[in-house]
Amino acid sequence: MRLETRKALPDDFAAVQQMLELYQYELSDIWPQDADAQALYGYDLTRHRLGERFHAHVAVQGSQYVGCALVAPAAVTRQAGSWMEQFFVLKRYRRTGAGRALAEHVLRAHPGLWEVGQMPQNHAAQAFWRQVVGAFTQGRYTELTLTAGSWQGVVQQFEVPAEPLADRGLRRATQ
Repeated sequence: MRLETRKALPDDFAAVQQMLELYQYELSDIWPQDADAQALYGYDLTRHRLGERFHAHVAVQGSQYVGCALVAPAAVTRQAGSWMEQFFVLKRYRRTGAGRALAEHVLRAHPGLWEVGQMPQNHAAQAFWRQVVGAFTQGRYTELTLTAGSWQGVVQQFEVPAEPLADRGLRRATQ
């Protein structure tokens, strides 16, 4: 079945909210946070719903949600560009190409300067992003390790040119 990657539509936000709950639970051993009185971590998607400077994207296969990504203005190592705020693929769909397809879609949707970060203990995410960013940029990226400041971890910096998809030889969806 074909995987569709797209900017989140208004009807997608309930699923994005639920996937973010799963994401926050999954990372709770390395990302200290507490659930509220209803056992929810909560994630405010108000800015992403507006879609002006903050954006949400989804991957869907048939009627099944596969993953989501949130994009925010760059703020960790740069003053301009985009920051991959959150990125999550449901476990069932990992290592199927769905994560790569969603990542490529998101990067193509926001050409320009980018920074993608991973928490220091999230080694699986670091390996994923090194591979995806390395292939996407043909190795033209810089990696930093931030150990002080408001955000700490590994960050890949790169630029996504605003050129046609066909010129980059990238696919839009996976089978």
